[in-house]
This record gives sequence, C-alpha cells and structure tokens, in this order.
Amino acid sequence: MKRLFATAFLAASALAAPAFAQDAPPAPGGATATTDPGLTASTGAAADFETVLAAIRAGKTNVGAIDSMSSVSEVEVVRITDLVGGTDAQALETAVAENQADIEALQKAIEGNMALKAELDANSVAVSDIVAANVEADGSLTVFAR
Repeated sequence: MKRLFATAFLAASALAAPAFAQDAPPAPGGATATTDPGLTASTGAAADFETVLAAIRAGKTNVGAIDSMSSVSEVEVVRITDLVGGTDAQALETAVAENQADIEALQKAIEGNMALKAELDANSVAVSDIVAANVEADGSLTVFAR
C-alpha cells in the first residue's frame, strides 16, 4: 500500500511540475512566450539542426508574414546553440553568412512589430540574436536565436 501511494504521489508530482513553470504573468497584448531548446511551435516535434537551416533559408517569406502580423498569439524561442554541435557550427555560420541580408530584414521586421518586440523584450530575447523565424497559420511564432 505504501509503495502504491508513493508511486501515485511521484506520478502526480511529475505531471504538476510543468504547470508551475508556465505560471508566469501574461505578456502585453495577451501573447505567451516559452523558451524551449527542443520543440517547435508548428508540430511539437523536436527541433533539429535542419529545421534551423530551413528557417534561415526561408527568411524572406517570414519577413512578409511578420510584417503583416497584427497580433501575436504565442512566441516560442529556440536557442540554436543548444542544437548545434561539431560540424553543424560551421554549417550554421555558413548559412548565416549566406543569408545575412534576409536575417537583417527579419530583425528589422521584428523591431517594427511592436507586439512581437514587446513579447521578446519581456522574455529577454535580443532581436540581434535572432537568425530565423517560422510563422504558423494559427498566428504562433517560433524564433531561432543564438
């Protein structure tokens, strides 16, 4: 009986722990932000290095989407330093260098979107650290930052 109670208690504690991490006060405009090195907003699947590269290469598409966003429903920040290792670091630097103009346009679009900028500021994300973004049909946004 003690073992059953202990197991039930541990299971309940494990399920409740993530809820405590999400009890932050709401950001301006009602948007929410999460920082998670392993998830993407679009699929809930683990973000990987190829996802980052694809987002960097799709820079122009996402600039237009961010420019047209009137509100931000959810922002997820993926720290690419958590995903990059070994030879990926050189490939990342090459992709950033080859797409620098698009990255700068993306950063400018983010700076111009007051709701998004406020959300990133509230979560201590510097726009200059952002190298890519994915805008989803539901209005959620994943930004990839160094």
